[in-house]
Amino acid sequence: MAKVVLSDREVGLIKGLIQHKALNDQQVLAIFSFLDRNFNHREIGAIRKGTKPRYAAIAAATVGEVDALLYHYAKLAALAEHLGFYATTYVSAQVRKAVEIFKTAVLVYNNNTLSTRSETFIVLSVIAWTYLLHARLTEQGITPVFKNADGSPVMIDGQEKLWELSYCIERPESGLSAGEKANLRYLIAIRNAIEHRSAEDVNDALQAKIQANALNFLRFAKDNFGSKYDFSHDLAFAIQLQALTLQSPNALKGAVPVAKAVAAVNALIEGPMSQAEFDDPAYSFRVYVVPKVTNNAKKADQAVIYSPVGSNVEVAIKHVERPKYRMTEAIKKLLDDDGVVVTTYQFTQAWKQNNLKDPAKGLAVMLGGQWFWYQEGIDKIRGIVTN
Repeated sequence: MAKVVLSDREVGLIKGLIQHKALNDQQVLAIFSFLDRNFNHREIGAIRKGTKPRYAAIAAATVGEVDALLYHYAKLAALAEHLGFYATTYVSAQVRKAVEIFKTAVLVYNNNTLSTRSETFIVLSVIAWTYLLHARLTEQGITPVFKNADGSPVMIDGQEKLWELSYCIERPESGLSAGEKANLRYLIAIRNAIEHRSAEDVNDALQAKIQANALNFLRFAKDNFGSKYDFSHDLAFAIQLQALTLQSPNALKGAVPVAKAVAAVNALIEGPMSQAEFDDPAYSFRVYVVPKVTNNAKKADQAVIYSPVGSNVEVAIKHVERPKYRMTEAIKKLLDDDGVVVTTYQFTQAWKQNNLKDPAKGLAVMLGGQWFWYQEGIDKIRGIVTN
């Protein structure tokens, strides 16, 4: 076998692993050496100490370059486990299956030709999360099986009855945050509300919850089971071919009725929530866009360019589930944010006299028999009472 000569890039990466990740020589060697390309670990020592002039002259790779290397190496580790190079555990098999199911859920949801993509995503997500939390609980020494009073497992059709997702998320050993639990409760409630009984389009109304769910799953899998389960680079960015503009009729949420099933779940889950719980990105992920101007066109190489406010260039933005405030919260927000004192009577008269609850205006929305105000509606009322 010919002697292996490390490239400058490899030497830089090895230096980066040592410098940024504090890996020992054996760990570094394991990354760069395999059956058809193995070299002595003394080379790693020479790179570490800079005893060879060529090695000493090469700069260490950046943190970003090292992170990219480790991300791709983690994929090799996962593949080796999947192909049976070494024994896998029950937990690892559960996590791998959970990730595969969830990736399928994302692929289905990204297919805009499917009108039931949200429902399909939720069903697959619930299955994937169940596998993932069973693995987490098993790792904590907990068997996720229902027990009889005498301690024996509950049996159904000759098999042990495993905990369903709604039971798993309430166990403190699951390690879920309050926002993650709320998000899963919401999607489970939606699944139960639409199962076999709803033909309404729920896609737009659930975008923010589904986005949060995907980010939560990715973080939970990585943090609890390792970077080899990081699939953030495996799924392609969905290309948007239909122009969305601020002038579009469907641009403002609240301008169209919310599906009855979704409205019912909103009232059930969100009604008792505090503002902080509602705003938690782990519960519902919302993006706020702020225009950013650059004078250098070469630095503005991006898929979407947001023009300055007031320009003639339409900005392709689709609002997704904006924050909503009850009247008492809106009044408090006016005081806290703007120092404007508004009584309940003044607030009520302002919206009544100006018909601000007209759904076509998109300033407020009724959920579960209760009115909620968007920030645009609060701004409108502030303008009315201060003039």
